[in-house]
Amino acid sequence: MPGMDDGTREHVSVERLLELGDFPIDDDAALLDRARSLIREGFVRRLWLLLLDADGIMLPRLTQIDQTPVTPEAEASPALRRLIAGIAEGGMSVAFVLEQPGASMPTPDDWAWHEAIRRAGDGLGGALRGILLAHGGGVDLLQPRAPSRSA
Repeated sequence: MPGMDDGTREHVSVERLLELGDFPIDDDAALLDRARSLIREGFVRRLWLLLLDADGIMLPRLTQIDQTPVTPEAEASPALRRLIAGIAEGGMSVAFVLEQPGASMPTPDDWAWHEAIRRAGDGLGGALRGILLAHGGGVDLLQPRAPSRSA
């Protein structure tokens, strides 16, 4: 598959995508499992788009945006909003995987991307299914922690 790192990542065949696509992604655990089975870990900075039909079945195509800036530019959120809105008009939804090399702890730049993507999906119903982080040790959901309550 174009853009995949030869020698460091196995190629994902169309057959494998079709095989995985038979199972709906109906919650965060299923989304995380699918991303882990396809992307496995982060090697370079890029965004992946996992497209899901109205039944939560992943389309047999992995879309990636290479050369993703470390920090989202001002026009990132409006551009992503147009993308997500177009996907929603087609009756589909999308999950984003931010890939970056390095430690599993999200960086301030990762949180900036999370915020830009979240803002892009605001008000578009369930079109934005989730945001994940692929790092040097695997793939995790990228969800802000709830504030802790002090007694």
